[in-house]
Amino acid sequence: MKKLLLLLIPFFLFAYRVDIQTWHKSDTVWGFFKQNHIPFSLYYSLNKNIKKELKKIARGDDIYLLKDGNKIKQALIPLNNKRQLQIVNDNKKWITKVIPIHYGVEEHSAKITVNNFLSYDVYSVTKNPYLSRHIVNIFSDRINFRTLPKNTNIDVYYKTKSRFGKLVKIDVLYSKIKNRKYTIEAYKWTDGRYYDQNARSLKGMFLSAPLRYTRISSPFGMRFHPILHKWRMHDGIDFVNRVGTPIHTVADGKVIYKGWIRGYGNAVEVKHRNGYMTLYAHLRGFGHIKRGEWIKQDKVIGYLGTTGMSTGPHLHFGVMHNGKWINPIKIRKSAKIILYGKRRKNFFVYAQSLQSKLKERLASK
Repeated sequence: MKKLLLLLIPFFLFAYRVDIQTWHKSDTVWGFFKQNHIPFSLYYSLNKNIKKELKKIARGDDIYLLKDGNKIKQALIPLNNKRQLQIVNDNKKWITKVIPIHYGVEEHSAKITVNNFLSYDVYSVTKNPYLSRHIVNIFSDRINFRTLPKNTNIDVYYKTKSRFGKLVKIDVLYSKIKNRKYTIEAYKWTDGRYYDQNARSLKGMFLSAPLRYTRISSPFGMRFHPILHKWRMHDGIDFVNRVGTPIHTVADGKVIYKGWIRGYGNAVEVKHRNGYMTLYAHLRGFGHIKRGEWIKQDKVIGYLGTTGMSTGPHLHFGVMHNGKWINPIKIRKSAKIILYGKRRKNFFVYAQSLQSKLKERLASK
């Protein structure tokens, strides 16, 4: 566990030093308690559900140690993004309690002109080293940032979430990119997606691929089956990578099957809007999902393997539309989401309010 940052803050009228430590893959609760001289008997006194959550501390999570000199006064261990375990050393009497995680939330707005590099110009104005990455991700399906014209203007309205002075999250609510060639706006709507000024999603309904892959071993279409040794329709794409590579669902949807399918081995089927269904097969194991559960795009649903009729580690990815298998390549960017009816009307009201708020903030600077 590596110490990353030291800072001084007032806490209950005392100036405690705060050590921010990062949880590594090899770290254990036992090791953390031992390293920080916390009695392990405290762990055994915890509720069994809290013990389970402590075992699931994610790699990269921050743990905060409030110290008076070299003595630990408090330890704050995240259980998830909303709750944390508070360990208090009250004159050598150790107390534990589950409390909410409190974040500092701030609103920001900026007007940026790009004449050099996007990341450089965004940072010059906002002093935020991560904001440009968010802007690129939002507009990446519409704009080629490698050929961004000079004198491109970017308006952005966003919120930051921080904890003990460390930036935790950036949430871009609105952005507009304007130059001599085009004007594209992005509004973050209630479903978490970004829509343009015409209520059309900036990104396709689907991710470009359900995993990071090294190559495609078998495309969609007729092929000579490597195991059955006969010509047969291959109704998906085979993505190759190492065993254990995380597999993500490519769109929001409902898990309609999780289990074994003959030939496909361990497999997951997810039903999406507009008549789409996706299949993820030959999995080594499953993610934390269950049948009937509604999951969000990019959720880990399993891990690459070689179960079923498979000649080597790969993911068989299939897409069905209205009961017919289609080439997954064709739907990567073609399936857009457009707001209609009451949702469309509410969207335009919300978009107007965001524009007004941004104008007010920029005018007050």
